[in-house]
Amino acid sequence: MSENINKVWGERRRIHLDDKNEIDLLYMKANTFCSTHTHDFKHNKFIVVSGKVRIETEFGHVELNKNEQWVVKAPMKHRFYALEDSIMIEIAYVDSPLTINPEDINRESQGGRIVDGKEMTLDEIRQEGLLDL
Repeated sequence: MSENINKVWGERRRIHLDDKNEIDLLYMKANTFCSTHTHDFKHNKFIVVSGKVRIETEFGHVELNKNEQWVVKAPMKHRFYALEDSIMIEIAYVDSPLTINPEDINRESQGGRIVDGKEMTLDEIRQEGLLDL
């Protein structure tokens, strides 16, 4: 299964989906970030293939380099931030007897990019006409 979705931070490529797991390759551009969000039931395991990524949670953050990994357990609020061009594997999974629900995401804020040293959300980037960055 392959499903490619362009995001403000790069591209998500779905490489596996079954009733317990979603596995994606994330191709992230430097100085970009995903939405701040939670999952009711899905846990996320992040594995850095290349580059450097910061995982931010409501309790602090961790910086991950190549071959390092981190798990964010539901329902912890989190987002990832690419400190440089990076590739990361994201494995979303649920505990038994639950099954994966692709709609299990509660976004608090949009993802975006750093532009001229300032965090800008996707809507702000669109308003400024900067989508071709």
